[in-house]
Amino acid sequence: MRAIIDLCAIRSEQGAVLDLSVIIPVYNTEDYLKQCLESIPRSDIDLEILCMNDGSTDGSLAIMRTAAQSDCRIEVIDKENEGYGATVNKGILRAKGRYIAILEPDDYLDGDMYTVLFRLAQDFDYPDIVKSAYWNVDESATRKKNCRYRGRIRSSMPFRIQDEPLLLRYHPSIWSAVYRKAFLVENNIRFKEVAGAGWVDNPFLVDTMLRAENIVYTDEAFYCYREQRVGSSTSAMKDMHVPLDRWHEMTDILEDLNIKDEAILNIHAYRAFYNLKVARYAQNYTEELWLEGAKRITHRLDPLIVAHSPFVSLRDKKLYERLENRRLESFRVIAHCRTLITESYWRLFG
Repeated sequence: MRAIIDLCAIRSEQGAVLDLSVIIPVYNTEDYLKQCLESIPRSDIDLEILCMNDGSTDGSLAIMRTAAQSDCRIEVIDKENEGYGATVNKGILRAKGRYIAILEPDDYLDGDMYTVLFRLAQDFDYPDIVKSAYWNVDESATRKKNCRYRGRIRSSMPFRIQDEPLLLRYHPSIWSAVYRKAFLVENNIRFKEVAGAGWVDNPFLVDTMLRAENIVYTDEAFYCYREQRVGSSTSAMKDMHVPLDRWHEMTDILEDLNIKDEAILNIHAYRAFYNLKVARYAQNYTEELWLEGAKRITHRLDPLIVAHSPFVSLRDKKLYERLENRRLESFRVIAHCRTLITESYWRLFG
């Protein structure tokens, strides 16, 4: 108890630099928020919890204020509704931590994630990013599954994303990492500010991973991500342009950084066709609008990458040929089949 009191006293000092700031962007998640806040363990690292209320109209604000009365680490910031990106950006500007973490209010932690990641940061001389595996949980939170890259990242020392591009392949999972605040500030890395959630985690993932000079990874999993929760940004997709716009923004980042790494470009091509598939399920989908958006995307793809990427399916390669009215080079069928077998194995047994 004395340690907790001392840490709270330090936190109250004007301009004190803390170890880590946890930013929680909250909008109408009263059913999950209490579990989320209570899952952040007390620890010996100096940690603040910035609860950013983005104009919630349910009981979320009252839950945060009640939690703050019993936990001096919590600061509640009440603001008008601006969307996920703008809310997290305001949290980053306000944060006093050496490292930044993002915790979504409908998720929760199983274990002392932030202490483990911060201690890894200390052990490896404060890298730009410390990344971990995470758990996928169903809506009832009674069953946990490994994330798709757990057990597949081989680097035990600091690396660049070119060494472990698989971290770009699956769900952005930006919340299963901590980011050195100076790294974000110096590179002017911010979230896209759009209404709602808007898939802004996608370009943030690409921007941070590609710019990081050193990434540290642990296969330990702490973060529990509620997969396909009703009302999430994917399940409630209204505008088919959202996944398409985010892909263009990711492409802009790759081009600005002059990324030529084939493994990264192979994955980015896969993301193009994945985002096109998701767009078909949007509430405002029409075939005419979709075809227009699809052609804008395929125009920006390198035909050699599309032909050779083991992640792009044969069906999507044919779609590219139809939209671009051109034949691709011979497909690497064996490489694609090998990828399908690998992905099936990890989906079933990983």
